[in-house]
Amino acid sequence: MKLLNHKRRLDSSDILPLFAVGTLFLQVINLFLNSGSTVGVWTLAHKPAPAMVQLLDGHSVAMEPIDHNARSPELIRQFVKSSMGLMFKWSTALPANEETGSNSTLRDPGVAIGGKRITTASWQASAVFSEDFRTPFLEEIAKLTPQGVFGGSTQGLLNITSISDPQPIAAGKWKIDLVAHLMIYDSAHPAGRSIPFNKSIFIRAIEPAIDPLPENSTPIQKAIYQMRQDGLEIIEIQDLDIQQLNG
Repeated sequence: MKLLNHKRRLDSSDILPLFAVGTLFLQVINLFLNSGSTVGVWTLAHKPAPAMVQLLDGHSVAMEPIDHNARSPELIRQFVKSSMGLMFKWSTALPANEETGSNSTLRDPGVAIGGKRITTASWQASAVFSEDFRTPFLEEIAKLTPQGVFGGSTQGLLNITSISDPQPIAAGKWKIDLVAHLMIYDSAHPAGRSIPFNKSIFIRAIEPAIDPLPENSTPIQKAIYQMRQDGLEIIEIQDLDIQQLNG
């Protein structure tokens, strides 16, 4: 029995050094792995930002690093101009897309809003509005939209006279003053009936929308993603005091 106990103690004493050596070996491997990760992170952090990116269509565009909430004044101005122009592009024809083509002759059935209809173009443009602002604004657009648009007897467009430079009001938020006239053309006013449309438009930066499955998207879905790819949305529209602006 004493001999057996002695062998057991001897076996245990043999295993302990092996265990210590194995642990040391694992620690050395872990040290090398951590060192490699540290070097990789340092290299990535000090790697110069790419000056050019290649688009899917093969074209290359210049780029520069900016804050995620930063947007250029020209981008904001063009965003407001195109969004509001599409909102008031009232025509009996559907907006051009991959299915209808650039010279579409398909009649626009409109989109029902509060018992009335708005044009498909207006509904498409509303993708740039924030969720809490979209519905009440579209209800006002539905009241303003002549229903003769859907019969082909009336047309409308927004004639923009001036659009101010974006005024920063907070981080990632701006205000733009828009002076324009909504022109309505019908049989009673073949030369056009002008309705003043002078507004202060409030915009904020959002994450740019990216279509996850472009090959499965409908033309309308593609148009909506395109509307939100600038990473901006309209959160409020207020009446603009022209006298105060001129003063």
